[in-house]
Amino acid sequence: MNCYDCAADALRPVQSPAVAVCARCGAGMCSGHLHATRVPIPGTAGASAQAPEARRMTCGICYEAERAAAGLA
Repeated sequence: MNCYDCAADALRPVQSPAVAVCARCGAGMCSGHLHATRVPIPGTAGASAQAPEARRMTCGICYEAERAAAGLA
């Protein structure tokens, strides 16, 4: 599978292989287009411990949309 964003860019002569899949839309992403974030896993921490974090991979479109929805953009 190739990176969706690379394939959609008509000016990009070389396609890059996908290294991850967007958690929101399912598009394949190369390492240059993915956004890796850490999210806490709710309900897994003890009374005094911090919740463990998991990785979450998203494409640029979904990353920006989620940031805007959270009021971070």
